[in-house]
Amino acid sequence: MPLGDSGRRLRMVMLALAIAVSLCAGRLVQLQGFDSSALAATSASQLTRTLPLLPSRGDITDRNGEVLAATEPAVAITADPVHTAPHAAEITTVLLKYLELDRTKTMAALTKPNTRFVYVAKKVPAATYTKIAAELTDLDLYGIFRESDPIRTYPAGAVGSNIVGFVGADGQGLAGLEYGRNTELAGVEGKEVYESAPNGSKIPLGSSVVTPATNGVNYQLTLDSELQWVAQRRLAAQVTESKADTGTAIVMNVKTGEVLAMANYPTFDSNKPGKADAEDRGNRAVSAAYEPGSVEKVLTMAALMDSGVAKPDTKVLVPGRVSSGGGYIKDYFSHGDLQLRLRGVVSKSSNIGTVLLARQGDKATLHDYLARFGLGAKTGIELPGEAAGHLPGPDMKDYTRDQISFGQGLSVTAIQEAAAISGIINGGVYHQPTILKSASDSTGASVPLDRAAPRRVVSAETSAKVRDVMEAVVVNDSTHKLAIDRYRTGGKTGTAERVNSSCGCYRGYTVSYVGFAPADNPEIMTYVVVDNPRAGDTGSGVAGPVYHDVMEFALSRYSVLPSTRKAPEKPIEW
Repeated sequence: MPLGDSGRRLRMVMLALAIAVSLCAGRLVQLQGFDSSALAATSASQLTRTLPLLPSRGDITDRNGEVLAATEPAVAITADPVHTAPHAAEITTVLLKYLELDRTKTMAALTKPNTRFVYVAKKVPAATYTKIAAELTDLDLYGIFRESDPIRTYPAGAVGSNIVGFVGADGQGLAGLEYGRNTELAGVEGKEVYESAPNGSKIPLGSSVVTPATNGVNYQLTLDSELQWVAQRRLAAQVTESKADTGTAIVMNVKTGEVLAMANYPTFDSNKPGKADAEDRGNRAVSAAYEPGSVEKVLTMAALMDSGVAKPDTKVLVPGRVSSGGGYIKDYFSHGDLQLRLRGVVSKSSNIGTVLLARQGDKATLHDYLARFGLGAKTGIELPGEAAGHLPGPDMKDYTRDQISFGQGLSVTAIQEAAAISGIINGGVYHQPTILKSASDSTGASVPLDRAAPRRVVSAETSAKVRDVMEAVVVNDSTHKLAIDRYRTGGKTGTAERVNSSCGCYRGYTVSYVGFAPADNPEIMTYVVVDNPRAGDTGSGVAGPVYHDVMEFALSRYSVLPSTRKAPEKPIEW
C-alpha cells in the first residue's frame, strides 16, 4: 500500500494552522480594536457595585432640646439570588435566628430566578445586621448585602405629634413638619461605587469612590414639650367631659409670636399613625376654619377704638333686640334696655351692643382692620395645611357687618385668631406666629429661617384700651372662676352657632376662651376652642377651665412675675 504524500500532508496542516491563526488574530483585532470599550464597560458593570449612602434625617427638638423626632441607624437587607440560591436554606436559618421573617417567603426571595437583586428585610437595626453578617461570613455564605434604611423614632409619642407629624415606610414625611420640611430634613443622598468579586464581596484593594451624603437640617421648635403635655392632657379631659367633637389649645409668647404649645384632641402617636383616624393626624389649630363667636368682639372693638369711633367708656343704650337683615339679633340672655359702656358691652358679651357700636363705623374700615389683623389670609406659620378662613369684602351687606362684628358670618383658624389678639394686646405690634426657633446643618452651623418683620396693627394707646376692656371681663365675672391668683388677667369668652355641613344649617356650638397675663404687660396668652360640646354650651364653662389650668402652669413655668397691684374697678354701666 503506497505511503501518503508527506509534502501534501504538511501543506494541508500548515494551511489549517494558518486559517486558525487568522481566525484568532481576527477575533483579537475585534476584541482589542473594535469592541474593547464595550467589553470593558460590560466587565466593569459586572464587577462594580453601587451602594447608596442615605443621609441621616435631621432631628426635631423642642425649645429645651428634648428630642421629638430622631433617626436610628438601620439597614435594609438585600440579596443576590445568583449567589444565595444554592445555599438558601442555610442562609434562611441564619436570618431567622435574628429576624421575625416568614421562612417560605424568605426562601422564595433568595431563590428568585432571573434577577440579581431582591429585598429580604427592611428597617433592621444596624447592630442586628452586624451579627447576621458575621455569622454568614463564618459559614462562608455569600450573597447577602445591606442598604442604609434608617428608622425614624418619636420619643415623645403623642406629645406634639400634630406639629411634628410622621414619615412613611419610605422615610418621606407624610404629615406635620416631617412633611412640610421634608426636603430640608431629608438631606442629600450620597453613594459608594466599588469593585466587587464575582461572589459580590468587596475587593479589598479594588477601586472605590465615595460621594458622601449630606445629612438633613436639624430643627429646634418653639414648642415646650412639658407645657405641651399639660395642654394636651387638660384639653383631652375637657373634650371628653363635655362630650365634644374636638378641641384645640394654643399658648403663645405675646412678645415674640412663638407658639409654646399647640394641642389638638383627638390626637395620635407619631410612632403609630396608622392606629388613628385620618382626620386626627392633621392639625386643626391651623387647618380647621370656624366661626369664632364673641372672641371676635375683641377685634371689632380694637378697630372701633383705633379708628376713633369709640372709647372704653363710650355709652350705649342696649335694647332687648335689634333689627338686622329682615330678622332680629338678640343677646344670649333676655333683658330690657341696658345702659352699658363699651367696656360693659364686652364684659357682658352683648351682641346687640356690639352691633350698635359697629354701625357707628364704616364697613370698609372695619374690613381693613380685620384684614390688618390677619383675617382672611394665612398667617404663614411654618406648618402645612394652613387654611385662610373667610373674611367678607369691604362691600359687604349691612347685615353681614352686623354678624361679623360679634363673630358670625366669617371664619378663622385658631392660630389666626390667637395671633390677631396677641398682636392687639402686645402694644399693637403683630408678630407672625412661629413654631421654629432655630435650624442648623449637620456641622452645627446655623441655617437661616424666613421671618416676616413685626408690623403695627393698632396704636399703643388702643392696645392699652383693649387690655382695659378685656380685664373688665375677668373683674366683673360674678364667680371669678377664671381669675388666676396673684395675676391681673384679661380675657374674653366666645360662643358661636356652629355650621353643620350635613344640613347646611347652624346646629350646636363652638365655644372658646382667650386670656392673657399680666394684664398691664402681657407675656403669655392662651386660647382654647372646643367644638360641638353636648354637655355645656358656654365659653366660660367649657373652654375656660382648660385656659385657667394651662395658663396657671405656664405662668409658673416661665417665672412670670405676679402683679403688684390689684386690677382697677372701672364702670361697665352708666
